[in-house]
Amino acid sequence: MPNDLKKKDYLGYKARELAVDVLMNITQKNINTDQSFDFYLSKDKYKSLRKEDLAFSKNIIMTTLRYWGFIEKILEKYLSKSIEEHSPRIHIILLISITQIIVISSPSYAVVNIAINLTKRDRKSYKLQGLVNAVLRKISREIENINLKEFDAIILLPDWLRSRWNVQYKPNEILSSAQSLLTPPPLDISVKYPESKLASEINGITLDKGTIRLFDYGFIPDIKYYSDGIWWVQDVSASLPVKLIENEIKGMNFVDFCAAPGGKTANLIQAGATVTAIDSSKERIKVLQQNLKRLKYKAEIIHADASVWAPEKNYDGVLIDAPCSSTGVIRRNPDILRRKDFNLDYFVSIQEKLLNNGLNVLKKGGILIYCTCSMEREEGEDQIKKILSERTDVKIKEIDKDKISIIKKYIKPEGYVRIMPNTIADGGNDGFFISILQKT
Repeated sequence: MPNDLKKKDYLGYKARELAVDVLMNITQKNINTDQSFDFYLSKDKYKSLRKEDLAFSKNIIMTTLRYWGFIEKILEKYLSKSIEEHSPRIHIILLISITQIIVISSPSYAVVNIAINLTKRDRKSYKLQGLVNAVLRKISREIENINLKEFDAIILLPDWLRSRWNVQYKPNEILSSAQSLLTPPPLDISVKYPESKLASEINGITLDKGTIRLFDYGFIPDIKYYSDGIWWVQDVSASLPVKLIENEIKGMNFVDFCAAPGGKTANLIQAGATVTAIDSSKERIKVLQQNLKRLKYKAEIIHADASVWAPEKNYDGVLIDAPCSSTGVIRRNPDILRRKDFNLDYFVSIQEKLLNNGLNVLKKGGILIYCTCSMEREEGEDQIKKILSERTDVKIKEIDKDKISIIKKYIKPEGYVRIMPNTIADGGNDGFFISILQKT
């Protein structure tokens, strides 16, 4: 334990040190929050942290990621020159400290004291402790003059994403997506029995047939009926691809490419399909198996690369929730905004292979659902245009505009669905692309 920290402050120090380590990992290695958090929790130095300390650390991490663009603007006013390039760890220490003071409203004296201690123990930049002390104390004194509402939410989006979306979307659509970052999203769950009184029992609201939204919740497995397996976590947008054709699915043999963690597999089973679920990751398959077991749903599960998988029979339906850049889910995963490597070509290549193989394993007249949680046209609209231009055995299947009223305005003349983030109901939604194809 640092000699100049009181015993009661030690766990607060460790929680913040964990936050710095996780954010450094995210920004330096393009790793996501959960992976980074789990990696550091396996280290001995963090095994003493209590559940509440871990929750506090996670709150610092997620809030810093959400407000990053605002916090950077505040820091710019108090630094004559950025230290991010030559002292990235101290830069992170300053960001989480400003976040705690301005957004989380932690006691300034504790935040400043621990920030100085964190800086002292950085071998490369310990000499910057005076700078850290001066900047944070000045911000603490001038806190009443700092108004986050003065900032335009657009600056929460990094330049690389903003420049792309400026070409693809309207200003109000981009702004709405940016604003979605400022509030932790509610929890949406899909339920087996829409007609039940579950919403009122768990203090939720019904968004759409089969979807309940919770604004106030704690540990997910503690929510009522979790162990009974009558619901699963699924954003309202992610529940829509199967709902669009659920009346046609009963009795079909469906294959779900890239099936884990199993939300859409569950949608298919609930709609009456016999499902074969495929995933290329053994670890993700374990999660899929656990989720289906809890839901008391059965599917044939296969460990394989769906892009080259060659079954002995063809299927009535194929669902492809394709790996993608995930830019439609930034409100849930703000670490995406800190990526330095977008890797779009990689995802586009995988999606093309999955689409082609999906059609290969489909019976004539069969249905293919293609969807991604990406806002990038290369991963949605352009993929569909390409497959239609290259193959003569496929056509767009018309979507019933009255099937689901909440997305009526998102059905485009070309026949696909483009759902913008933060536009459905109270509390928003993930961004999503959906297209339904039919083999001819």
